[in-house]
Amino acid sequence: MRVLPDIEQLALFFLALARITAFFIAGPFFSLRNIPATVKVGLSLMVALTVFPLIGPEYEAASLDGWAYIFALVRETLVGLAIGYTASLLLVAVVYAGSLMDIHIGFFMSQIFDPLSGSMAGILSRFMYLLGMAALLAFNGHHLIIAALVNSFQLVPLNTAQVTGASALFLIKIFAQMLTIGVQIAAPLVAVMLIIDVTMGLIARTAPQINVFMLGFPVKITAGLITLSVMVPVLARIIYSLCDIIEKDITILLKGLT
Repeated sequence: MRVLPDIEQLALFFLALARITAFFIAGPFFSLRNIPATVKVGLSLMVALTVFPLIGPEYEAASLDGWAYIFALVRETLVGLAIGYTASLLLVAVVYAGSLMDIHIGFFMSQIFDPLSGSMAGILSRFMYLLGMAALLAFNGHHLIIAALVNSFQLVPLNTAQVTGASALFLIKIFAQMLTIGVQIAAPLVAVMLIIDVTMGLIARTAPQINVFMLGFPVKITAGLITLSVMVPVLARIIYSLCDIIEKDITILLKGLT
């Protein structure tokens, strides 16, 4: 293999760094706002220095000059963002399930500030997010995600990605898939809440003197928390299966970029 001059090696290194940095900006765990930017940059540099010696394809210097190199940087950034976005969709399913639970229990009106995302979030939405993060770390999900990033340089070598409309449609498909899974996760609790609503409606019809509105809140909260406590062990298994789904989706996405 031809040994590239130092300037070309440096140019290729920045291409790899662009992909890795974009991944850490969009991916789970590493994109949290309370993580200092210096830590993210340092982590990106460390991973880039580790991965770069493993990158072996040969490049022509002419393909790395001028505007072509700028477009190559943009292309690698898009690839890194796509990988990180796909990996973060795992938590989207869990958080969406928590939002549905908040709406049906009645917690959605009592939102709290989430310092991790810098926005307002429901109580159960926040709980589900933390549960998802803890489960991912327990199941070594961060190892799978970083391994997918490293393997991306084998599946999609530097400056060879073909960013097409089909890739964007596949990302939308994954997003829709995660929302569907989120609905399925929240379905048991939502079903319990619907049963309680129907029961309260019947009570209101048969005993109008009972203040169903005041009675419904503690009943729904108690039943919802009991249902959620029963669901937690099952949720851990679901998150574990989601790790495999996301890993396969990232592989399919990368193959679609070649």
